[in-house]
Amino acid sequence: MKKLIVIIIVFIVSFQAKSQDILIPDEVKTYIQSRVNNQVNVGIVVGYIDGQNIDYYSFGNTAIKDGTPVNKNSVFEIGSISKTFTTTILALKVNSGEMSLNDPISKYLPETVKVPTKNGKEITLQHLATHTSALPRMPDNMAPKDVNNPFADYTYKQLYSFISNYELTRDIGVFSEYSNLGMGLLGHILELQSGQTFEELVIQHIANPLQMDDTRIVLTQQMQNRLAKGHAGLSETNNWDIITLAGAGGIRSTTSDMVKYIQANLNCASGNTPLDKAMQLAHQSTFKSEEQRIEMALAWHIENGKFLMHNGATGGYCAMSAIDKADKKGVIVLTNSNENVDAIAIKLMVPTYPLQPVKPSIAKMMAKKIKDSNIDEAIMFYKDAKVSQANTFNFDIDQLNTLGYQFLEEDQKEIALALFKLNVAQFPEASNPYDSLGEAYLKSGEQTLAITNYKKSLALNPANDNARDVLKSLDVVLEEVVISPEILKTYVGKYQLAPDFFITISTNDGRLFLQATNQSKFEIYPSEVNQFYLKVVEAKVEFKANKDGQIDGMILFQNGQVLPGQRVE
Repeated sequence: MKKLIVIIIVFIVSFQAKSQDILIPDEVKTYIQSRVNNQVNVGIVVGYIDGQNIDYYSFGNTAIKDGTPVNKNSVFEIGSISKTFTTTILALKVNSGEMSLNDPISKYLPETVKVPTKNGKEITLQHLATHTSALPRMPDNMAPKDVNNPFADYTYKQLYSFISNYELTRDIGVFSEYSNLGMGLLGHILELQSGQTFEELVIQHIANPLQMDDTRIVLTQQMQNRLAKGHAGLSETNNWDIITLAGAGGIRSTTSDMVKYIQANLNCASGNTPLDKAMQLAHQSTFKSEEQRIEMALAWHIENGKFLMHNGATGGYCAMSAIDKADKKGVIVLTNSNENVDAIAIKLMVPTYPLQPVKPSIAKMMAKKIKDSNIDEAIMFYKDAKVSQANTFNFDIDQLNTLGYQFLEEDQKEIALALFKLNVAQFPEASNPYDSLGEAYLKSGEQTLAITNYKKSLALNPANDNARDVLKSLDVVLEEVVISPEILKTYVGKYQLAPDFFITISTNDGRLFLQATNQSKFEIYPSEVNQFYLKVVEAKVEFKANKDGQIDGMILFQNGQVLPGQRVE
């Protein structure tokens, strides 16, 4: 989410918004069609508001198999846009005098919960609402029984345990680092204060007043009947049931309902109702950092001093919302795919924003070749096209991977294996293809080959917890790397990777941390004595010693790049 938000920042500040003579233009409709037709997204629904006018556009289906056309009443997961509901309810409580933004969160949590502090400062409700609490993005004590529905069995007891045992790694209130944990905790605090569930709060304070009958945490039967199934690439995914951390991303809704929500946010200046006044408070700039180039209201990101924006994503869905109160314009875009739709929203809010052409999916062509001929012919076509039509088709790493899972789900294991093997050959330094091949081997009863590929995946990306969990379930003993505090201290310092780009390494309580220029601090974990990996992104660092054995450099491996750096401090 944060990465998606960063992309938004880059473009929004580059253009000036201009008025539109029409609502959703043909250029945007054509672009949406190309995304669906080229299997980037399964279905997309847009709701666009310009003054008193509303326009909808829908294209695609509720599912790849046996789906029906999506429309404004199709139900989607909205992911982290839920956070703006959480802070709106908080604002209601603040305006009524029941709570204060400056209240320490310990005031509302059970006495048995030990809330972490830093340098004598406590975490407040405002810190949670602006991602400045210094709490991490996610708790590290999640152990889901179903990795495809990872929040379903996360309990309040686990939440309390994590909070009580977590040690803050930076000062509170000085740095904004996106935290699903923090916003989920805020939602739970609202539950404790009110004696209601988060869903009951959403229904009472937002959904009912705005007549949003299809906006809920738990799907009603009517919503279930109109559910757009989530997809990861071409594969159907499970819905995410987020209960304990519902305030971070648990809401399901429709485009029609979300248009009502966007309209209410656009028109709240009247202050006629408590909800209007709460939205006004939620829109006020509350945290700003020139160093980070970030400005926050309560959950809402403020871009270019003009736009209120928030996007969202779960396992099989993406969503994007944007509001321009000055020009009375707003947009909501929902998709039942894990491919973000930010560009569509940006284009509608900033007409000069250029939409990038969508390349046809090589997976779609491969599927047709397999159906019309066989897998061997399809592989020959892929290899030829990769040479002769490299700029014509989308050959990214997910193309073969998602197609392989489609055939795996259809129990066509031999075709799936062939596709996963081809993907490994095309991307031999990437972790995920080996993970997928391992899964296919496991489902084919070839456990030895499955173990080999899961181990390779884990070696390439030690943060791949799925591979680690599968190997443990197969009774494979994985050696845990433990580095002494004395050795960790030898890595501490500042490393220059570019003229204006540095990485600072620090240590605390036997743990090593990395912080890049103008970025958050993250813990890094050992895979070898001098090699460490991050869990927040797929990246690794390797420390280098000179001929005297002194650490004088490091190498950052990320996104296929190899960036060496010299130690300068």
